[in-house]
Amino acid sequence: MAVEQEMADVHPPEAEDISELLPETDCKKCGYTSCSEFAEAVLEEETNPHKCPDLDGEFADILAAIVELNKDPIPYNLMMEQVPCELIEINSPDKDSPLLITCNFQETVRIMKEILESTSTEAFLLPTHTHGYSVDNAVHEKMFKAMEIWKAIKDNSVEARVERTTMIIPGLAESERNSIRQLTRWEVLVGPISGFLLPLFILNNK
Repeated sequence: MAVEQEMADVHPPEAEDISELLPETDCKKCGYTSCSEFAEAVLEEETNPHKCPDLDGEFADILAAIVELNKDPIPYNLMMEQVPCELIEINSPDKDSPLLITCNFQETVRIMKEILESTSTEAFLLPTHTHGYSVDNAVHEKMFKAMEIWKAIKDNSVEARVERTTMIIPGLAESERNSIRQLTRWEVLVGPISGFLLPLFILNNK
């Protein structure tokens, strides 16, 4: 008898997450009765984000690219595989591009690179040492540490690469925001729970 492979969730966006980013006017011009219904249809690929007349074109383009991304769960047998804690340049970033903090689990880094590259988002992605734990597990196991983030910033000379000392941490790591800010003296923004929505978060915070 075949053994069913256990899978780990990758936190895909939900309709409620998308709805919160929409104008929420419920104008019905898109053909749906509410923005939340439209968001559900977008995620189900039943309609296109460009059907919302109040959405910025770039925002709609990014949302359309996000919807098309693979959001399949990750097999547990890949868990704990690590990547080096080295700064990754995505889409030729410049000094004004954001610094994104993540874990050093290889699948998380792979997915984040795919999200950013497919949405043409310019950014610096910095994996920090979490012993290969994904972000949610690293936070639970107290492995998403301010000291490791500070060390990665220093080891990669990040301060010489960016104009502003501002970082974006995963929404799943919000509980660590104050300790990271106190130790690093950087401004710390908390991104969305779903990493798939990070490009839209960056766009809205330009």
